[in-house]
Amino acid sequence: MAATACGSSNTDTNDTSTAAAKPASSPSPSTHPSAPPGPDQKLAALDGNLRPADQYQQVLSALAPRCKEDVSHLATVVDTTLKSLKKKGATDEDEFSVLQKLEAWVPAGDPRVNCASKAAAYVAQRQGS
Repeated sequence: MAATACGSSNTDTNDTSTAAAKPASSPSPSTHPSAPPGPDQKLAALDGNLRPADQYQQVLSALAPRCKEDVSHLATVVDTTLKSLKKKGATDEDEFSVLQKLEAWVPAGDPRVNCASKAAAYVAQRQGS
């Protein structure tokens, strides 16, 4: 039995070295540094990472159920809205403030709306002030 255990041990040692080689290559595919950032991370990065991405995520999560757009598109709407505001001379806005204002402009409890249209209405309102 000792020989069998020893033989099994040698086989296990070979299996262990093979298994040890596999985990060394496994972390590379499971670590995805090139994975695209989420909408919250994109907005945080556009703002210069002044706030944690989870703050953007909280507002996006509150806004998303009210909008016809998905969360990725909402991030694009926010960025496009900010660019429109800056073209009109607004210097007091950033991605986060636009996101917050859009969340305030879209009422809860109503059917889903086109939030890009609400964002355009916000820009138009800002032009008049």
